[in-house]
Amino acid sequence: IRLCDHGSSGINAEYGERGDICGACKTDYEALLNMFKDLQHDGYACADLADSMNSTAQAWSVRYNCGHPEVKYLPVVSLAVGMLLLPITFYGGNRLITKYV
Repeated sequence: IRLCDHGSSGINAEYGERGDICGACKTDYEALLNMFKDLQHDGYACADLADSMNSTAQAWSVRYNCGHPEVKYLPVVSLAVGMLLLPITFYGGNRLITKYV
């Protein structure tokens, strides 16, 4: 993130609150994260490196709010409403059918 962060005071002016920093630094951050995971898998990640990566991950997700993908709630809400209405529809339909039969 320091590669993309041109000083913490100027970053908000350059990128805005969340702005384009997530897009501008995403590939660099993902490459750094993958390199750290590879080092950790191979047993070469020391405590200082892990601490630095934790600080970087915290800055990425908390300070810049880039760690969370934007969630679109419409499909989830539509599915939930549909699932809630399904038993009511079947019960109502069954009631009408048995009433006329």
